[in-house]
Amino acid sequence: PEVMEVGREYFAMTEPNLKAIAQDGRWGLEHSGQRYSVIAIDAYRPPYIPWQLTTVEFFEIVRDHLTGDGVAVINVGRTVDDRRLVDALVGTMSAVFPSVHVVDVPGTFNTMVYATVQPTEAGNLLLNLQYLQQTGAPPLLLDVIGRAVVSLVPTPSAEVAFTDDRAPVETLVNSIVIRFVLAGQLNTLSAE
Repeated sequence: PEVMEVGREYFAMTEPNLKAIAQDGRWGLEHSGQRYSVIAIDAYRPPYIPWQLTTVEFFEIVRDHLTGDGVAVINVGRTVDDRRLVDALVGTMSAVFPSVHVVDVPGTFNTMVYATVQPTEAGNLLLNLQYLQQTGAPPLLLDVIGRAVVSLVPTPSAEVAFTDDRAPVETLVNSIVIRFVLAGQLNTLSAE
């Protein structure tokens, strides 16, 4: 609850259609009767990532709580040359959703992964941007979509899917961190 209060006070988290809920993410969603247009999950902060929020079974719960045109989005950490966690989560989400799209956030170690309930194409984003430009949409919205269009990366092939029975998230993240440190890439933290 304190984090939500900080959000309201310092980040204008006061939109009338925003309902913040302080509960365990998986349990709370599974026991909710609500359906949402967007479910955003930002619980993946290496080196600790709650494995129970990375599995096929979890993303099935997410899908079941999205509207027919809903979108799930996760923020996944990576290094410049190690995308294994992104690839594993894309594979996991691809086992549940018909379409998964990947956007690297410029100048960061973050990748946004979007999964849609309906089949979609990456090119839809550009078409939507062009349409919104003609309708006089808010400049901030146009800017955000424009940045996403230029930051789209090809969706990796889905070879790994984490399940409740096998989700070696800690092993994978530890390997990524150790490789990053041993490769002497700590100095890139300020550059990225």
